Amino acid sequence: MSNMQRLKSTLLNKNNGKWSQHGKLYTGIVFFDKPNNQLEAYEVKEGEIDLLYISPCQIGLPSPINIDSTGFCNEDLDEYGCGTIPQLYQGKLYQGMSYTFDEGICDREIYTIENGETENQIMWRTKPHEPSMFELRYEDKQSGFNYSNTSKEYVTFGYGKTCKETNQLEDISIKYISKENTIGKLTIIGNILTSKNYLDCPIPLPKMYELIENYRYFIFDKFVSLRINEDMIDKLFCIWVANNSFKHVEKIHISGLDGLNDLDIFSNKQIFGSLRKILLNKKTSLKQVERLKAIAPDINIVY
Repeated sequence: MSNMQRLKSTLLNKNNGKWSQHGKLYTGIVFFDKPNNQLEAYEVKEGEIDLLYISPCQIGLPSPINIDSTGFCNEDLDEYGCGTIPQLYQGKLYQGMSYTFDEGICDREIYTIENGETENQIMWRTKPHEPSMFELRYEDKQSGFNYSNTSKEYVTFGYGKTCKETNQLEDISIKYISKENTIGKLTIIGNILTSKNYLDCPIPLPKMYELIENYRYFIFDKFVSLRINEDMIDKLFCIWVANNSFKHVEKIHISGLDGLNDLDIFSNKQIFGSLRKILLNKKTSLKQVERLKAIAPDINIVY
């Protein structure tokens, strides 16, 4: 029910024991006001209360009470984005879930830790009801998700997890520039393209999933940053070269270059016709750097 409406009960009607909105049975989250700015939250299906609502911000984390922090939310008070302003409730540091509302419609969910600072948060658009931003970290699973669609120019999504048994990292992040239909930033680490564990995101993002699924057909932006596993970069570059994915690239930042066998592609004008500058990760071997400089002498290589 992650992308369902989230409404105060005052915006709904109750008839014959069922909750409705504009004459239709309501499916979504309903919040009931209690004294002292406290809330009760439930999932509602076809007008009937089903379960207590557990926010994606809270999964695996305690919250003895829920509060309505509209008007005194720590994130609203954080004018400079320092991230250290604590959430207070009744004059004390507050640990747990808080929500803010815009005319009875929930527009933010926040979990604050012992010192009152924000650990997880979701910002919701009220029309249509979809996330504009979220940051979610789950220590018990050693995983996390982030998403931002607050810019008119681009949208970002990321997922990362460290396997407890092997300590192996699985990571994917992407910056999609919608106007140009290009990729400005991409991270692919571990077995993520096969496991697709990013689909476990508690807030469904079907458009982002579809974008990642079609990674073979990416077109990269004029400036692109790539962080790719060394054991994957050769295969992926072969796919992208065949797709003419680098045709717009003027500047590229690369991590994982030691895994790329064919460096001649950077001097091939049919592949990188606009390339002027290559920025290399400091972990790149000197041998690979010298190879690249010899192959592409006309390109500014920064190491």
